[in-house]
Amino acid sequence: MADAQNGLPVVIVGAGPAGAALALLLASRGIATTLIERQRDFEREFRGEVMMPSGLSVLDALGVDVEKAGLPHRRPNELEIYVERKRVAHFAADAALFEGRTPLFVSQPALLEHLVALASRNDGFRFLRGAAVRDLVHENGRVAGVRIETAEGEEHLRAALVIGADGRASIVRRRGGFTARDLGAPMDVVWTKLPGLASWGATIPTFGNT
Repeated sequence: MADAQNGLPVVIVGAGPAGAALALLLASRGIATTLIERQRDFEREFRGEVMMPSGLSVLDALGVDVEKAGLPHRRPNELEIYVERKRVAHFAADAALFEGRTPLFVSQPALLEHLVALASRNDGFRFLRGAAVRDLVHENGRVAGVRIETAEGEEHLRAALVIGADGRASIVRRRGGFTARDLGAPMDVVWTKLPGLASWGATIPTFGNT
């Protein structure tokens, strides 16, 4: 990433959990980083907001403490598993079952805003909200940046490295000529949001249940 140290940034397309976390990691190490997000804010529905122990360990490595940061979260105290509408398991969410720490329901919009705010403390970090990547810029046989569209018009951003973290319909993958391999999945999960019960108390956020 020598070019990034000489003025050309690493460009990350997509400010989801992967893109925002990587941006924080690079920026905190002095690497010029531009994070691009198509939406103007994170106030939208996401596919799940449960952080498993492995995900919480990543946050630890980034120096992110969900509770100390005051991010909306909820720690479950019991779990139920249903198969074909029949409850097949009901047990306490004992930390011993989850590598020593229980999963955590975390508000993803709040978490993403927090990651971006931490990255913004570093010189050389730039966050572009409401910027849609339309194509890759090629130069001398290599990808040299991205073409973006904002409310102000079109702009070409040169980059030392372009990273696609823009999800299932990734334009970086399509324009880069990469082929996705579908590995399949044995099951799917329906994610919904339900109001929290009054008995949970006023301090319990009402943002997650499956």
